[in-house]
Amino acid sequence: MHKSAFIWSDRYYDYSFPGDHPYKSLRESLAKKLLEERGAFHYIDLIEPQLISEDVLQVIHSREYIEFVKSKSLEGKGYLDEGDTPAFKGIYEAALIRVSGSVTALKVVEEGSYVHGINIGGGYHHAKRDKAGGFCVFNDVALIAKMAEKNFSKIAIVDIDGHHGDGTQELLYDDPNVLKISLHMFHKNFFPGGGDINEIGSGKGKGYTVNIPLPPGTADDAYLLAFNEVVVPILERYKPELIILMVGGDSHFNDPLVELKLSTYGYLDVIKKVHELSHKYSNGRIIMLGGGGYNYDATARVWAIAVAEIANIYDIEYEHLHDCCYTKSSQFVLEKVKNVVQQLKNIHSLY
Repeated sequence: MHKSAFIWSDRYYDYSFPGDHPYKSLRESLAKKLLEERGAFHYIDLIEPQLISEDVLQVIHSREYIEFVKSKSLEGKGYLDEGDTPAFKGIYEAALIRVSGSVTALKVVEEGSYVHGINIGGGYHHAKRDKAGGFCVFNDVALIAKMAEKNFSKIAIVDIDGHHGDGTQELLYDDPNVLKISLHMFHKNFFPGGGDINEIGSGKGKGYTVNIPLPPGTADDAYLLAFNEVVVPILERYKPELIILMVGGDSHFNDPLVELKLSTYGYLDVIKKVHELSHKYSNGRIIMLGGGGYNYDATARVWAIAVAEIANIYDIEYEHLHDCCYTKSSQFVLEKVKNVVQQLKNIHSLY
């Protein structure tokens, strides 16, 4: 038996917005092709998602919102939010199979059939209880975290998407059983607008939300500084029993919607460390999800490299997928990130 399960359905292609909308399922198909070309599925098992019921969606979404999505799915026009997430015929079913993939990834890990569950078709961290947002209909990240609480008391979400996971944060803000860590670009008027350092949770969940807001131009050196000096010590202290890693491809330097400057090497360093920590504290249990990423080639390469690392099949074949080199921040950006790091150390040393 292989240790990694890659959750996949050709129905994932249905979740692709029409016209010139930036969210296309081409990303997933390119990533899968890169893996196939390198023989990855001789070592990773392909698993079909088990379709979940509406009752499962109601763990985090309201019945009214689910019915709204179903009606817009039949109608096939208009928007599910203020203008980012257009409705199309069949969007409900398309979103449901993607979320089902993340639930399946959790299930096979919980059952012990696999150590790693991978669903690059997941990662919808903007959806909230009663509304869509940022191309996300249902929030699989928050859903599987809540479902995992039946078997684990310490769950960590590490979100390296270029945008802040506002839906995930809102849905789990007072939850002390889920540590929520998000590294994202942050400045005035950048979507979704939240994710500042002072957003740390509420009630019993106070201290279990860690936001690392990064300025435009943050490259590998500054990003890895923040990751190693903030994220790693917090994970070491927390000792998670399960890690959910959301690998949005839009932190890459070629992404058209985000101005972070992470290279494939920077991504790999982060993923390697999270993978190492999963084996140190979580018996290797890790769920990898996709997320954003609007340069399709860069996102596909990031995901293929990430899957290879997590599945322990990374070799010279994957080296060929890398960018030329690490990226470097300006001194101005580096100093801003150092300031953020110091503030975060001061805040989160209290909890």
